[in-house]
Amino acid sequence: MIRLVIAVLMLGSGQGHAKECRTNNIDYINNSNLVKLTGCTKIIGNLNIVEATFEGDPYLNIPALHPYQLNVFKSVKQITGVVIVQGKHKDFKDLSFLGNLTTIYGRGAKRYQGAALSVAYSSIEALDLTSLKRIRNGNVVIAFNDKLCYVDTVKFTNLFRRKEQQAKVAKNRSNLECELTGKHCSSVCGTNGCWGPRRENCVGDITENNLIEDSFNIDDIL
Repeated sequence: MIRLVIAVLMLGSGQGHAKECRTNNIDYINNSNLVKLTGCTKIIGNLNIVEATFEGDPYLNIPALHPYQLNVFKSVKQITGVVIVQGKHKDFKDLSFLGNLTTIYGRGAKRYQGAALSVAYSSIEALDLTSLKRIRNGNVVIAFNDKLCYVDTVKFTNLFRRKEQQAKVAKNRSNLECELTGKHCSSVCGTNGCWGPRRENCVGDITENNLIEDSFNIDDIL
C-alpha cells in the first residue's frame, strides 16, 4: 500500500504545475523583466511586444532582446488581458513562442482601441498561434505586416464569444505574392485555414469549442 501511494505521488509530480504571472506593472517585454515571466502558464495582464523590445533602451541600460528569448512564453496557455505585437527583427518571423496559448480573455481591450489581439508593423511571416481556440472579449487587428501570409485563411469569427467582436485583417502581404513564393496552407488543411505552412498549423474544428458556454465570468479569474 505504501509503495502504491508513493507511485501515485510520483506520477502526479511529473505533471506541469500552473504558474500565474502578473504583468500589471510591465509596459512592454524586455530584457529586464523577461526572467520574471519564465515558466508562466497564465499571464494576468497584458503581453506587449514592441519595437523597444528588440532595440533595447540605452537610457535605462536595458539591452536588446533577441526573438529566441521569447520562447520563455511557450508554457503560456492563458492571457487575461490583451496581446500586442509590433516591432521588426530579422529573426522575428512568427509567434510560435505562443504556440500553446489557448485563450485570450481581452480584459481592458478598450484601452487598446478595442483590440484583444493586435499584430501590426511587424516582421512576422506567419502567426503560428496553433493552439488558440478562444478570444473572449475584444477585436482582432492584423495589419501592415508586409511579410505576413496565411492570415487571410483564418476565420477569426470562430474564435469569438460575442457577436459584436470583429476581425480587421488588411495591408499584409498580398495573397498573390504569398502563393508565388509557396507560402500557402498545407494540402491537408480544411476550410478553416491555417496559422502557417505546416500540417500541424492547420486550424482545427474550433467552431464546436465555441458552442460550449462558459460557466464563469471573466472577472472571476482576476
